[in-house]
Amino acid sequence: MKYKYALVEGIRRQAEPGLTGKCQGCGSAMTAKCGERRVWHWAHLGDRQCDRWWEPETPWHRSWKEKFPDEWQEVIHWAEDGEKHIADVKTEHGQVIEIQHSYLKPTERRSREEFYPRLFWVVDGLRRMRDKSSFEKALRLARVIRRKPLTFLVPPNHCALLREWADSRVGVFFDFGSPVEDIIRFGVPVLWRLDPKSPKGWALLAPIPQVSFLDAFLKETPLKGIDFTSAIERACRIPVQTGYRRRQRRPHWSTSSQRYMARKQRAPARRRM
Repeated sequence: MKYKYALVEGIRRQAEPGLTGKCQGCGSAMTAKCGERRVWHWAHLGDRQCDRWWEPETPWHRSWKEKFPDEWQEVIHWAEDGEKHIADVKTEHGQVIEIQHSYLKPTERRSREEFYPRLFWVVDGLRRMRDKSSFEKALRLARVIRRKPLTFLVPPNHCALLREWADSRVGVFFDFGSPVEDIIRFGVPVLWRLDPKSPKGWALLAPIPQVSFLDAFLKETPLKGIDFTSAIERACRIPVQTGYRRRQRRPHWSTSSQRYMARKQRAPARRRM
């Protein structure tokens, strides 16, 4: 298992060449891994797993943790029954941010959401090759149902990422990096927030500026979305419709005689000579 911090003579320190320390979770010996190919980290001596929820740390994972103060990173969270886990980020107000890159089984996701009382997910939207393109495909089928803040009603059946997280009971924020299309549409890099109150069979998505997401934890400011403007409407090319009404389907004519009668009724009456 890889960690950013270990206890060296009782003090939390990052990995440096030649250091040895102890795991802050289980107290076992750790050694600093400081190679040229991978990010520097601490690893247990031998094959040991002291937190079954911990996952291998990627550069994307590490970059997100480093957006927060050192004392908020890799913090042990205790439950009332004595169970403990190491949170990726835990703020001084008890909010927990789990930064998720790898696939997570639904049972484990629900266990974490029950364990951490104030949990937020940041999910890597670029883990699989097709996740970003399928997400954009789903957005093209979306409707704008709220202008302030801008909120889309999206069918999740076209996107595996949405299907996997649609029933989450806490806020989920998808990170697709800083694509050019988001800069053009919204003017800033955004995270896509999946609302836990989404109606069954749908996904409520809202673009949230990354700076607003970080300020909500670092500066305790309200989480702000993006207000709808005509410029955004033209850039998104998504029609504005309010409410959850389904589109009415055109009648389906099953026989040629029915189609003929329908055309005859629509045709203007001929003048009699």
